[in-house]
Amino acid sequence: METLLHSEILKKYKEETNEYIKKKNVEKLFDIILKNVLINKPDNIYLYIYNNIYSFLLNKIFIMGPPVLKITSMLSSHISEFFNYYHISLPILIQQYKLNKGESSNNKIIVNDEIISFILKENIHNLDSKKKKGYIVEGYPNNNLQAYSCLKYLPSHVFVLYADEEYIYKKYEEENDIAIFSYTQKKDYDINEPHEINNIDVKPLKDQVLSYIRNISDMLTILGTNKKVLNLIFIIYIYIYIFIYLFIFIYMYTITY
Repeated sequence: METLLHSEILKKYKEETNEYIKKKNVEKLFDIILKNVLINKPDNIYLYIYNNIYSFLLNKIFIMGPPVLKITSMLSSHISEFFNYYHISLPILIQQYKLNKGESSNNKIIVNDEIISFILKENIHNLDSKKKKGYIVEGYPNNNLQAYSCLKYLPSHVFVLYADEEYIYKKYEEENDIAIFSYTQKKDYDINEPHEINNIDVKPLKDQVLSYIRNISDMLTILGTNKKVLNLIFIIYIYIYIFIYLFIFIYMYTITY
């Protein structure tokens, strides 16, 4: 009888333990801790875990999209506000860095991937992980090296907003009420169209767009299963659709904790 009783107690204990592990996502927690340790390889593992345990559990979201368009910034801002997450705008941080270094029209500052990586890492490191449950990085990654660096943060989600060159120029014209020529398609604009044609240097804009087009395929390969691609070209009500999609996706991930 004693052996049978012990067997029943042990069985009940195992069932309760398994239920607790599943309910509290214990395996996922230890998996996250292990991955962070292996990626960063700290000398003092115990102190590293003690000091960073809250940051391990943050919902880490990266959103990159077509350059020069407003949609990436708008989505990042609204989603971070809705979930009360930190919003890290990499384009703004880079601009601030350039200004601090004294950039002017006659003195252009080149910001390479190493500097960008340092800027991002420093800002993420300075976040108070106890005050909010996550952060959104806007405008990252933008190339292969940045995609590899992005994976080291163990992102919860990487959302890639995709569009081709023609779509980007068209949207840029609509957002800025201006007419420009793209490399892919030259247009003769009617002078009666509600566009203001200015003598502006579009080369920097086109360079950004071509860099985006050139890099996106390899980036998607590097990011693998970590990314979700949303094709802007085939979405009619783009902003509303994407916001709802991201909201549901992020919310379902958040409630697991």
